[in-house]
Amino acid sequence: MVQNKAFLEMEKSRLATLDSYQIMDSPPEAAFDRMTRLAADVFEVPMASISFVDDKRQWSKSAIGLKSLESARDISFSSHIVESREALIVEDVISDERFADNPFVTDSPYLKFYAGYPLVAPNGMALGALWIGDSNVRQQPFGDRVEQLRCMAEIVMSEMELRREAQQRKEAQRDAAQARTDLEMALALSGTVSWKMNLTTQEVRWGGDYYRVWGEDADQALLIADDVFARIHPEDRQRVRNSIENSRPLENQGFLETFRIVLPSGETRWILGRGDFLRSHDEDVVTGVNYDITDAVKLADQQKLHTRELHHRLRNLFATLQSIMVLTRNSATSIDDYIERITGRLGALNRTQQILLDADFVTGSFAALVKDLCSIYPKLRWAGPDFTLPENAMVSISLVLNELATNAAKYGALSQENGSVKITWVINRDDDPPSISITWKEQGGPSINEPPLLKGFGSSLIKHSVTRNLKGTITKDWHEDGMTCSINFPLP
Repeated sequence: MVQNKAFLEMEKSRLATLDSYQIMDSPPEAAFDRMTRLAADVFEVPMASISFVDDKRQWSKSAIGLKSLESARDISFSSHIVESREALIVEDVISDERFADNPFVTDSPYLKFYAGYPLVAPNGMALGALWIGDSNVRQQPFGDRVEQLRCMAEIVMSEMELRREAQQRKEAQRDAAQARTDLEMALALSGTVSWKMNLTTQEVRWGGDYYRVWGEDADQALLIADDVFARIHPEDRQRVRNSIENSRPLENQGFLETFRIVLPSGETRWILGRGDFLRSHDEDVVTGVNYDITDAVKLADQQKLHTRELHHRLRNLFATLQSIMVLTRNSATSIDDYIERITGRLGALNRTQQILLDADFVTGSFAALVKDLCSIYPKLRWAGPDFTLPENAMVSISLVLNELATNAAKYGALSQENGSVKITWVINRDDDPPSISITWKEQGGPSINEPPLLKGFGSSLIKHSVTRNLKGTITKDWHEDGMTCSINFPLP
């Protein structure tokens, strides 16, 4: 009974987490479709799906090879993953008594192989699974490829987080707009300008915070309508004049405009103006309020820029991921070699993205990148001042360091019990522009009679990343017990 109560509490929290993403029954999105296509291609299977499980059903946000996007939860393979929060690998579904009578097995799509990895939110709740399936029994064991599936599942969750953050920003913007509307008529609020324009006499009166918004001389220089309009930006002037004229009851109802003003100092400010028409003593008068919304306009422009930048970086990330997959496959000497190399490269890419996400997704710490590599290869040592790199440079240098470490672990100093590697770097601030010099020095490695021939995708990746992506240079020198690699590139 206690266990059942604990499960119900956990399920309640899980469903609330799933609901916070607003993903169920949402329309298709290209980012998720790319991941299912990539999973199907990488694992060479006809079926792939990003599925989420609520209290009654399993629903696929994106799927390949399935006739229906929805099924009952009690027949869902993903439900097992959600409840266990662990990967589920069934290499022979028909022989597994848990699924032998499942409609997905006895009927279309006639599953004979299934592999799925949980989609886990930052609070630890499993929301669904990224899974692949095949109607044929797989000839090769899948266990050693689970890490690839995990990396892809984590990328899906990263996309989910970015999607939720974008939705929260939209909701915040709507809330801010509503709050701004409520404040527009609060004339006593600090920062609000009140004004009255007599359309009959052309006289203008000011109140509130007019001197800060319209200029310190407003109470003396802006007492006639023509003088007020002269301070409005030329591109907005006639529109605002027409809007005030049309605020008469016979023309329209009220005045509401966003426009720019140019102060005597040359500073441009964005103003939100609102007013209402009234007739007083046979004179036509418009009364209203103004707000300085310059900061809000700048923030909105900045958010648009950040959103475009984020989309651009995501496209670059998926393009990089696809290129690594394809080129590694083309250069692999065996399946085991492919799995080992792709796992290392995808792992390096994933860890780099995590470092970027921990910051602002735009720049990342180089020292954090090196520390992360040292956690995987304990015999690495490093020394140097920290500095930040933009996202594209972080990805490039991460792949370079991963290739050097992989090669050292296979053939170089890290393959020997007493071998070690030291990574050092300096910032050359006297250079124009300033540059970074990184030294990778191996010691205690196997004896080298002559430098090895540089070939293969790994060597090409290192050279391409340094010379083309980082606009730098790279040299390698082999000594008796190891290699020294020197990398120099301008600080972005």
